[in-house]
Amino acid sequence: MLVKGPETALADVQADWDEEENLIDSNLAFYDLKHLQHRNYEFAYPTFDSLSKDPVQLPSKGDVINYLHGGNDIVIRLPNTSKFHLEGEDHDGNEEWFEFNPFAWLPIGVGLNEEKSGDLVTAEPEWEWYFDDDFHWETVLQLGAAIRNTGSGYHDPRPPKSGPAPKSRSMPPPSAYFPSPSIQELASNNVNGLLAATVKFRSERPINGGFKESDGQIYFLPPHPSRDSGEFIRGILEREYGFDVEHQPDWVEHYALPNEDEFRNRIEQIEMEISDIESGVQEARRYRSILFEGDDELEEMVPEVLRRLGLDVDGEVPGGRDGAIKLEDQTFILEITGQSDGVDHQKIRQLEDHLDDTASEGYGTNRTGLLIFNHFKYRDPTNRQLTTANFKDRLEKRDCKLLTTVDLYQILCDYEREEIDTEHVVGMLTSGDTIIRANNPLCQSAGQTESRLGRLRRRLSEIM
Repeated sequence: MLVKGPETALADVQADWDEEENLIDSNLAFYDLKHLQHRNYEFAYPTFDSLSKDPVQLPSKGDVINYLHGGNDIVIRLPNTSKFHLEGEDHDGNEEWFEFNPFAWLPIGVGLNEEKSGDLVTAEPEWEWYFDDDFHWETVLQLGAAIRNTGSGYHDPRPPKSGPAPKSRSMPPPSAYFPSPSIQELASNNVNGLLAATVKFRSERPINGGFKESDGQIYFLPPHPSRDSGEFIRGILEREYGFDVEHQPDWVEHYALPNEDEFRNRIEQIEMEISDIESGVQEARRYRSILFEGDDELEEMVPEVLRRLGLDVDGEVPGGRDGAIKLEDQTFILEITGQSDGVDHQKIRQLEDHLDDTASEGYGTNRTGLLIFNHFKYRDPTNRQLTTANFKDRLEKRDCKLLTTVDLYQILCDYEREEIDTEHVVGMLTSGDTIIRANNPLCQSAGQTESRLGRLRRRLSEIM
């Protein structure tokens, strides 16, 4: 949440009127223009950079339009007038006060007609809390189309230094205006004068054959006479956005019991522990990819799984073998692959070629081929059939073995549960079995880890 103007502990991003804010740093922005009206003597007109006073900084119309179409809201607390003055310099360097329009940065024309608004106010039911019996405002809100200009909206207010007065311009064509705003009335007086409203804007270009209204909107709200800036922001957050905002003055944050810091430090320690646990969860989830990925990803992940099991894996040759498991007296040459169907002879042939190449190189000792295969990779592992009759004989002719990634994942589960160790894994590889099988059924998660971590994080956030 961005707050422009008054300081408040509720703000995530705080910017004074002479500070340049970045709208995209927030999802909700408060602009208290009544606050600027009361402090106008402190700042210079936006286009003056050379004065002792810093100029007012406001976003461009283009930034506002993009912000609203991104689904973000702007809440404006209105001043009593649409025309007040900020200091500048004339062409001779003399100080002068120039009329300032506090709404020129918005993509909609805004006027405030200082008529008697009367004490009779009709408000939408969800806004009756704001326009209560204590509300009184003698200004009527006027909204209309604005000239399409995605820039600042503020120009040098000084008349030309010399020469004839500029020629009057004809009315601009309709295409020169921003798309017609969609105005929703929130409150009006007894003579139908608009007091408060929300405004949305159509998209500049058609989307799916039509013009979509912005998901975000601008709130134009008059100041309540008995609510200051902080109470205004707190009330909007609670009533319009449903946030539970603690009712306490900003200065109370400077006071705390001695044990509060101890509690906060403990919370920080728990947060760090949660972060470590979450990192472990994410690391563990990475290994699930061997159940559904294809060649490139498997060639990277499977050796990592084998190393996690305590095996020595290296010897990858680009365009050739996918690595090797090196034992004391035996070397397993690897071909790693994943396919949408069952085991085929092409991959076995590639494994045989790897064995021939390593023999020519003299790489390894007592070489055995190991085909690590992710078969039927798009199916749930519990529904995968492995028919060995069409390839087992060929594997045995070259003393090769097969390990599916489903069984590899099962083996990793058993290892992480400390039901087996590296020596046991080596025994499975060096046994006389052509098809290496895991001992236990595939382990499946109960799916509760993430939700428990989420609940704990939310609880810590509530405490903080």
